[in-house]
Amino acid sequence: MSDTATNTEKDLPRTITYGIISAEHPTTGISPILVAPTTAEEFNTIEERLIPKGCFLIQDVLFEFDSSFVKPDIASEMQYLADLMDKHKITAAGSPPKEIKPPLSIFGHADPVGNDDYNKQLSGRRAKAIYGMLVRDEKLWEELFSQPFGGDNWGNKPIQTMLAALGHDPGPINGVMGEQAKAAVKEFQTKNGLTADGVAGPNTRKKLFRAYMDLLCGPRLELKKEEDFLALGKDSAGKGDFQGCSEFNPVLVFSKEEDEKYKKATDKTERNHENAPNRRVMILLFAPGRRVNPQFWPCPRAKEGVANCKLRFFPDADKRRSFQEQRREFKNTKNTFACRFYQIISDDSPCEGFLAQTVNVRLFGKDGSLLRDHSCIVEIGGVRFKKMTDQNGVLEIHVPSNEKDGFVDVGDGRFPIRIDFLFDVASPRGAKQRLRNLGYYYGEINDEQDETFRYTLMFFQTRMQTKDSEIKVTGLLDKPTIRLLKREHII
Repeated sequence: MSDTATNTEKDLPRTITYGIISAEHPTTGISPILVAPTTAEEFNTIEERLIPKGCFLIQDVLFEFDSSFVKPDIASEMQYLADLMDKHKITAAGSPPKEIKPPLSIFGHADPVGNDDYNKQLSGRRAKAIYGMLVRDEKLWEELFSQPFGGDNWGNKPIQTMLAALGHDPGPINGVMGEQAKAAVKEFQTKNGLTADGVAGPNTRKKLFRAYMDLLCGPRLELKKEEDFLALGKDSAGKGDFQGCSEFNPVLVFSKEEDEKYKKATDKTERNHENAPNRRVMILLFAPGRRVNPQFWPCPRAKEGVANCKLRFFPDADKRRSFQEQRREFKNTKNTFACRFYQIISDDSPCEGFLAQTVNVRLFGKDGSLLRDHSCIVEIGGVRFKKMTDQNGVLEIHVPSNEKDGFVDVGDGRFPIRIDFLFDVASPRGAKQRLRNLGYYYGEINDEQDETFRYTLMFFQTRMQTKDSEIKVTGLLDKPTIRLLKREHII
């Protein structure tokens, strides 16, 4: 049996925004079936291949780091999933006619840092968070909120984030429930008919989770477990409907040299940034009416261990997952996934294997002060979206790897941004890039250690002496200067 594609990835419409990729899958022609005559009472049994019709990939940037909490930025992205489902729904005959949506299955993925078991749980929790959000299951989110029940201990910061998104100002979103945060809880409780004690207890969290889910998904995306998912919600733990794939299916695998470099580095920021494409949640859409029996579904439940995952591995799975001489990307090599089942259903996906990068832009006002918690409009690749700076005035932008230019609109001003490779901070070229971004250097970006570079370093070192007593005004790219330049560029 074989499938013949009738269109290619290049032909398919694909939406790429701040945090998601939404796309059609290639359609397939009629599969030839080989049958044979028989004189006995025998039958040819044919099982239809499970072929996705579309994909919706949620990038790591829409979750808190190392957590399953879903950030409010996803609210502007979920319309694309609703659009994709509408495009593939059908109307069944009857009185009255009934709309049948394409069923979904959700796959969480982690990066190859840490151990398999931990990553299996984290990736499963992220898939569970998206599933719970779509079906408005507050109980699932309560389980994620509370670490003793298999969650990752969201804590107070998500409470503050949800309150702020719903219009109840908690003050600084820092995980500390001060007086302003308690007042925001009371305001929410009063509005929702709860006892206004300022404590976000279980009853308050249930209402808060539901209101936040409604905000993120909107009225077009309130799905039903028993209708809109591949296994019809028949398994109480979501088998077939959502699962975690641990670190088994990375879209990017570092080279041996890169891996050794990141292992030696005390600051893991660069490694975590490079690994971001591997941390993702993939939603696959199947043909309306397509169903699976969870009893025979190959993926273990999200809360289970990795043993049953490994039963579906390629014979060379260890080699596929290993760090080799060259960096490998799934879209080019098709040999980074360990799981045969997942590769079969996703290897031609226009969503999978698409690499993106996170760019941080710090914004200052005309008076030189940081623009904290400031609303901006970002435009990348012709797509415009609203973003807020954080407490440090930093605007976090998720950019497709094929885009190099964009704009940030702040008030009446429009400012171009250029996205490019950032060289090692210990090299003159890398130091010049960071000095330029910080507003110190306006010369040519190269590896020359000329007088302009030396005087710029002296000016930077002089300014930084108030922050760090170890800094000496030498005009040299020495270790204290490298350390401080790296810190100032990140924060």
